[in-house]
Amino acid sequence: MGCHWAETAELYRYRWKVELFFKFMKSKLHLKKIYSYTTPEAVLNQIYLNLIAYVFYEQLRLQHAPDERICRFLAVFRLYLMGEWADFLEHLNRAKTRSSKGRRKKGGRPRINPKRLKKKRLLFY
Repeated sequence: MGCHWAETAELYRYRWKVELFFKFMKSKLHLKKIYSYTTPEAVLNQIYLNLIAYVFYEQLRLQHAPDERICRFLAVFRLYLMGEWADFLEHLNRAKTRSSKGRRKKGGRPRINPKRLKKKRLLFY
C-alpha cells in the first residue's frame, strides 16, 4: 500500500477551493446565519438558494460586465436594486473617472510649508 501524494495534494487543492467559495458566500452573499437548524433539508435549501443567487449574479456579470470583479458588480447591483435597469447598466459600464495610480513615492504635490527639523533635546545641561 503506497502513498498517493499527488492524489492527496489534488484533493486538498479542491477542498481549499470549496472553502474559499463558502467564504465568498458568507461574506458577499450574506450566508452568515443559517435560519433554520431544525432539519438538514432546511440548511441545504438555504445553501441551494445562495448557490442559485450566485449563478444568477455571475450570469448577469458575464453578460453585461465580463471584465468587472464580482464584488463590485454585487455592490452596484445592490445600489440599483430598486432603480431602473438602464441606470444600472450605465453606472456599471461608465468610464473610470479616477486617474490616480496610487500613492506616489517621489514628486507629487509640493509642500505648502517647508519640512522643519525637530530640535534635539538635551538630557543634561
